[in-house]
Amino acid sequence: MNSNDLQIKEQLNLAIESHKNKKFQLAEKLYKQILISNENHLEANFQLGTLYSQLQNFQLAKPLLARAHKLSPKNPNINLHIGNLFLSTGDPSEALNYFEKVIQVQPNFALAHFNKGITLYNQKQYQDAVRCLERVIEIEPNNINAFNALGFIFQEVGEFKKSLAYLKKSLNIAPNNLRVVNTLLNLLKFIELSNISEGNSSDLTDLFIFLFKKDSIDHNALFNNAKNLIFFEETKDIVQKIIVKDELLLNNNLVKKTIKNKLFHLTLQKALFRDKFLEKFLCHIRKEFLLLIKNKNRNKNLIKEFIDFIISFAEQSFLNEYLFFQTNEEIKIINDLKIQIENDKNINELDISILGCYLPLSSSKIIINKLLNYTSKNNLFNDLLQMQIKDPLKEHELKSNINSFDDISDNVSKKVREQYEENPYPRWRYADIVPKNKFLTILNNNIKPNKIISKDDNPVKDVLIAGCGTGQQLVSKTSYENSRILAVDLSLSSLAFAKRKMQELNHSNIEFLHGDILNLKNLNRKFSVIECVGVLHHLKDPEKGLEILLDILMPKGYLKLGLYSEFARKHIVETRELIKKYNINSNILDIRKFREIVKNDKNNKSFQKLNYNYDFYSTSNVRDLIFHVQEHRYTLPKITKFLKKYNLEFLGFTDSSNKKSYSKQYPNDLKCTSLENWNKFEKNNPDIFKQMYQFWVKKNE
Repeated sequence: MNSNDLQIKEQLNLAIESHKNKKFQLAEKLYKQILISNENHLEANFQLGTLYSQLQNFQLAKPLLARAHKLSPKNPNINLHIGNLFLSTGDPSEALNYFEKVIQVQPNFALAHFNKGITLYNQKQYQDAVRCLERVIEIEPNNINAFNALGFIFQEVGEFKKSLAYLKKSLNIAPNNLRVVNTLLNLLKFIELSNISEGNSSDLTDLFIFLFKKDSIDHNALFNNAKNLIFFEETKDIVQKIIVKDELLLNNNLVKKTIKNKLFHLTLQKALFRDKFLEKFLCHIRKEFLLLIKNKNRNKNLIKEFIDFIISFAEQSFLNEYLFFQTNEEIKIINDLKIQIENDKNINELDISILGCYLPLSSSKIIINKLLNYTSKNNLFNDLLQMQIKDPLKEHELKSNINSFDDISDNVSKKVREQYEENPYPRWRYADIVPKNKFLTILNNNIKPNKIISKDDNPVKDVLIAGCGTGQQLVSKTSYENSRILAVDLSLSSLAFAKRKMQELNHSNIEFLHGDILNLKNLNRKFSVIECVGVLHHLKDPEKGLEILLDILMPKGYLKLGLYSEFARKHIVETRELIKKYNINSNILDIRKFREIVKNDKNNKSFQKLNYNYDFYSTSNVRDLIFHVQEHRYTLPKITKFLKKYNLEFLGFTDSSNKKSYSKQYPNDLKCTSLENWNKFEKNNPDIFKQMYQFWVKKNE
């Protein structure tokens, strides 16, 4: 080997090492130097071509990979990358040709079979895609990507049992892999568990327990199916009969077995209970325990047998902010119990847990001081103390560490702030943790089938969350790679909650600011991404708020909005009119009483809809849903007008299930971006945007 060849070899090794370490400019420079010496250097052409593909500069990548292919036409890696390039530039047919060339030369090249399978899946050629992915598993039996993809395909075609089987195999291989868990969670959100009985539920119950033990997912998404694994139809029938006869639930062995169910405990601890029957059951069983506590001749062993259930119930009560109805009798007993606990020299964990089912332990300074440094042998009781005493104290401490920006002077803003200071919204415990990714990849996943191709070479994104509330949406935003996030909210209580949760999750790239969106123009900062979901419609003048956001959004920047739909909230408007008519206030006692009216009225259609609304099942959610001090609602023609007025490009809605239904009716709208068609679709399906219109736009300046 002569000195020139040796120098080129050293340059190539350094270039490849720089490439691996994402030092792209240095790698590019070294590859180019090699090609100046030898334009037909196979490895330099190939590596520089893959680098440009990686940076999405496909025009520069294509001739380099083509030259590499000419030099080595049967090279599997070169053919694979050319196939990927065609796939990225929107030519799946040509991509498939190159993947097939790889397979012909190297039949056991698993990645070629996988890429071919994914390409066929995207073209809805499901049977062929399944064959390719099953071949991947033959070659690599532990390939979790193939199992996940098969799970997605069978979910797409409605074969949920097959989908679940593949995802469970994936889970066995990688029980702590976030992508596997999230894929499985995504499936279980939509599967309806029917014909489930105690005899055929054990495998599913074990799976749900496994998921509920994880603190990296939003357990609320599992609730509708988890409840069917806790209360089978035969149990529900027995409970209904006992309640109607006004007999004791705790005298029934099946009921006692049910409230010892581990999945029941975990669901109470981590998910918001959203079911009329279960709420009724829980209220009855809670009262029975309270009366047993009151009885001096009580059977202590009987109650202690269910201590984990009672603690779990106390955690559920804190999550729903003590929304469940309380009779006058219960209120009197609980007030006496509170005084007894305050005066008791000893710490009675059972009494304290019962009290925590009716009111927050942090509501008494005496109880706080008693329990602040107490450690129980029962870890679940320690968890209750963390939730109801230590976390609220931490939030109070954090308030003093959050900067405020300008005075909140707008009268409507002041009223909105007061509401969220009393009831920070929403109260949450866990959320889906997703792997970090490039902003553009996440955006495209949000707006697909639309897709943005950008040459944006700025790796750092300045992100504004305008109205971050308690921070639940921040969890997913921290997945933006290389991002600096500013989270702003009117409510200091909400910000303190959000900051505590972000500290627990070790997210350090978030700055919190207490202030009004209407004052953000004085920040003297610009953002490349702004998200403002569920906020503008609570301003006195939403359009003024939008103008301020657009003023601080960079040219070509991205804005996510969430606005209430006039169609979807018709029943909310009707409910509000009744609230005004009967002079119902937004305090906790009136909210509880009003909910009882709603739950028991079988004729009012608006009330019936409320029973199935997620926000009907916690105090802060109910206040936000039907007792808010300010609300505007929109139609799609109205949204279209302000998009045109402010020169905003509509990129797409975020709800994938809505888009799937829409595409069946409007198959020619390949990007799902025709607001005219969406308006027709909503008129025929008035509840599709019941959570809000959530969509992305781009600032065209």
